[in-house]
Amino acid sequence: MKNLCNERFVVTYQIEAPTYEEAKGIAWGIQVEQTIEFPYDFLQDEDIKRDIVGHLESLEPANDGVHFIAKISYGVECTALEATQFLNVVFGNSSLQPHIWVVDIEISPTLATTFKGPRFGLDGVRALTGTMSRAFIQAVIKPMGTSATTLANMCRAYVLGGADVIKDDHGITNQFFSPFEERVKRCAEAVAEANAQSGHHTLYAANVSADSEALLERAYMAKEAGATALMVAPALVGYGWLNRLAKDENLGLPIISHPAMMGGFALPGVSGIADYLWMGLLPRLFGADMSIFVSYGGRFTFTADQCKRIHQYCTKPVDGIKATCPSPGGGVTELRLPELLDLYGKDTMFLVGGDMFRRGPDLAANMKVFVDITKQYSYRN
Repeated sequence: MKNLCNERFVVTYQIEAPTYEEAKGIAWGIQVEQTIEFPYDFLQDEDIKRDIVGHLESLEPANDGVHFIAKISYGVECTALEATQFLNVVFGNSSLQPHIWVVDIEISPTLATTFKGPRFGLDGVRALTGTMSRAFIQAVIKPMGTSATTLANMCRAYVLGGADVIKDDHGITNQFFSPFEERVKRCAEAVAEANAQSGHHTLYAANVSADSEALLERAYMAKEAGATALMVAPALVGYGWLNRLAKDENLGLPIISHPAMMGGFALPGVSGIADYLWMGLLPRLFGADMSIFVSYGGRFTFTADQCKRIHQYCTKPVDGIKATCPSPGGGVTELRLPELLDLYGKDTMFLVGGDMFRRGPDLAANMKVFVDITKQYSYRN
C-alpha cells in the first residue's frame, strides 16, 4: 500500500435534491467525476480508491428544505499544484451538471504555500500609497476611443485630486486609437510627474489582459514604462496567469483583479461557483492585491448582503494568505459613498467611474470631493 495523497482540502457544494438519498447519489457523482472520471465499479487499484476519489466528509440538509450541503475533500496532489488543475478538481465536469453550486473552499496549508496569495495585500497597498487610516479611492481612465494624451491628462488630474490608485478601463487594451505601449508610457509619466508635484503616492495600474504570452510581455513592458501596478481579468485570461504575474519576482508589482466575464460563472442559475468565491477568495488565493467586484445599488443586480460577503472573503483570516483589498465598483457615487462606507468600512477601495465626471470637467476637484468624504468618515470612526 502506498499513499498517493498526503493532504486534503475541502470543497463545499450546495446540491438541490428532493431526498437525502438522492443528494447522496449526486454527491457521489461529484466525488468520482471530479477525480477519476472512470466507472468506480471497474476500478481495481485500492490506492486510487482510497486516496484519489473524493471523500464525502459530511452531508446535511440546508435550512431552506430544498438543498443539501455536501463537504467533499480531495487530495492536494490531485491538483498538480497548478491553478488550472486546482479549479478543474473543484468543479470541472460537475459544472456541466444542473443544481450544483460550489459555496465554499477550505484552503489547505500546501495550497496556501503554493499559490501564495497577494504579494502586498491590503496592508501592503496601504504602505505603497501612504493611505494608512482611511478608505481608498480608485479612479479609472475611460472611455474607450479616447487618445493616449487625453487619458494621461486624466491621470494627472486624478493624482492632483488625491486618488490612491488609477487604472486603465478593462476594455482599453491595445486598440489603434490608444496603443498599449504609448498609453502606458504617457500615463505612467503623468502619474510620476503629478506625484512629484503633489507629494502623493498614487499607483497607476496598466491593463495587461491579453492572449497567451502577450500578457506577460505587456506586464514587463508596463513595468519598464513606469507603471506601478498591473490589472488583469482572470475570468478572461485564466487564473493561472494571475498567479503567474503575482509570483513573478522580476515584476514584483501589486495586481488588480477585474471581474469581467465572471458573471457567467457566478450569477444566479442552475449551477455555478458562488460570487464571493469568484470575486473574493479565488482572486485572493491566486495573488490579487486588489479585487474589483460590482457593488449594489447601481446598474448591477447584486444585493448589499452579496457584496458584504464578497468583501468578507477578501479579508477574513486565511492561514498563510494575506487579505486582499476589496474594491467595489458600479454605483459608487458622491451621494452614496457615505452609505457604502457604513456598509464596507474603511478597509475598502472604492472604484469610481462615470460619477467622477458628474460635477464637471475639473477632475482634480471632483476627485478631491470623494477623497474628502473618506477622510471625514475616518475622523468619525
